[in-house]
Amino acid sequence: MATKGGLTATTPRKDLFDGIQMVGKAVSTRTTLPILTHVLIKKDAETGKISITGTDLNMWIEHTLPTAANAALGGLGVGGAATAPARNLTELLSAMPEANVELHAEGSDGPSYALHLRCNKANYKLLGLAPDEFPPVPQLRADTTFKVKRSDLREAVKQTLFAVSADESRPILTGILLSYSAGILRTVATDTHRLAVREIETIDGNGPDTHGVAPSSAMSEILRMASGDDGFVTVTICDNQIQFRVDDEKTGAGTTLITRLIEGQFPSYERVIPQAWDKRLTIEREALLQAIRRAAIVAREGSANRVILRSSKEDGEDTLTITAQSGNIGDALEQIEIARDADEPDVEIAFNAKYLIDVLSVLDCAGLYLELTESLRPGVVRPTESTDYFCVLMPMQVV
Repeated sequence: MATKGGLTATTPRKDLFDGIQMVGKAVSTRTTLPILTHVLIKKDAETGKISITGTDLNMWIEHTLPTAANAALGGLGVGGAATAPARNLTELLSAMPEANVELHAEGSDGPSYALHLRCNKANYKLLGLAPDEFPPVPQLRADTTFKVKRSDLREAVKQTLFAVSADESRPILTGILLSYSAGILRTVATDTHRLAVREIETIDGNGPDTHGVAPSSAMSEILRMASGDDGFVTVTICDNQIQFRVDDEKTGAGTTLITRLIEGQFPSYERVIPQAWDKRLTIEREALLQAIRRAAIVAREGSANRVILRSSKEDGEDTLTITAQSGNIGDALEQIEIARDADEPDVEIAFNAKYLIDVLSVLDCAGLYLELTESLRPGVVRPTESTDYFCVLMPMQVV
């Protein structure tokens, strides 16, 4: 039974709305526990800052607002706390004018709890649940902790997330492998048809080498949390959980995401990485991306999304010809200029157009290498400007 008391605080509508949206991704939408459809709003008795928390018991997101005012605190938890239905609160705040929002929560010894919101002349009361029913945020031991630049982590997630498997029968492939060793964080994802690997440098590393597979849903949230090019993300890996913490020193805001790691053994992906190549094509990334996108319009109808790549010399220039066929639509033919060594033989290989588009879309480089051996052996895509990323693509049968 909660103690009688309340929470009173004032914060800009945008700060509160952004915070609710941030933690809302962790709120459960299908659950038999009503408290998991709510967010917890609490005010720290010492700092006066408001934090908002959402969870589905697999992932927790806690966001501290950049500003908070009014020191009138009640006795619900430490410094005052309340819960409110996440969906209703989000919709209400999205429709309120841009002004300060005053929060006031009152608890009772009975079953009714309410969060009052006042913005200008608008007054609302949302019925909530007892704050002490809300699951506590896990406290991780700092077994292995390190920092990475926000921009580096965001790019590493983006460049591997597309290769995560959607097959729930193999849960270990539905996440991103995070492997930390010797000051390097490696992100890896595969769906057995393609493999994406990115390495980034870390700082302030503490603890033993370790690894774990984080769910793709949690890693998608990292893209939002790590927005901006300034600052760092602190990563902590412990037992079966991983924590990401982002702080904004200028505003005092901060966000913590904790998620359970996926149980199981990630496949030995190193074995499928080609160790050598005898054909290396240097291609302008944007030209190849646009050509594949156009050819894919034909390839997606009746040809298993297959596009065929053939290198040749046309009028003294090295050329890559891209073709696709469909009995329902017709034929596609694209040609783009490439560069290769003079003694390299011509190549003919087929790939899934979607897989090519996926990897080309996440790269931010002018040129790329396409490294090949035989028509039925994997090909490798690498940026020409860096050595910290590559993507292995399984070929299709050329028909």
